[in-house]
Amino acid sequence: MLSADQEALYGSIAGGDRAKDASFPLIDENGALVGPFNVLLFSPRVGNVIQRLGAALRFHTELSAPVRELAILAVATYHDCEFERWAHESIARRVGLTDEQVAALRAGTQPDLDQADLMAAYDVCQSILHDRSISDDVYRRAEEEFGQDRLVELLMVVGYYGLLAQLMSAFEVQPPD
Repeated sequence: MLSADQEALYGSIAGGDRAKDASFPLIDENGALVGPFNVLLFSPRVGNVIQRLGAALRFHTELSAPVRELAILAVATYHDCEFERWAHESIARRVGLTDEQVAALRAGTQPDLDQADLMAAYDVCQSILHDRSISDDVYRRAEEEFGQDRLVELLMVVGYYGLLAQLMSAFEVQPPD
């Protein structure tokens, strides 16, 4: 039985932008939310803020979809998050990343990137994930490519999906069978 706050959160996720996008099932055969979304129900007030942030980052930023999905897959590999891979590899392909690029991201190797925005995003992601900082050179190139607003959005995507990966690790959330 869900509390009123949990029901509101459930409805926001099951009926919001993610449901309209329909990239992957949000609800399992028993009616439970899948992935990190079911975990958010444990703390519905904070969970609602988190899911709204995620919807904003996924559907309402100036980042291109390929840049966003590249970042999400880099985070999924760094945190070894199978659910994020399951949910976003097909989206990445749909928005223009190649099978080879997706496979390289999964393997943790640098993909062959012929677009300056994808290369800048990859460098930012690798720097912040592995070094916990961004060198002046990487920052300068990324700021030239994206502008400061989209660079900040990119870093928010990395942080948000890292949070989700940690939640799913703690609660041992796996992709559906």
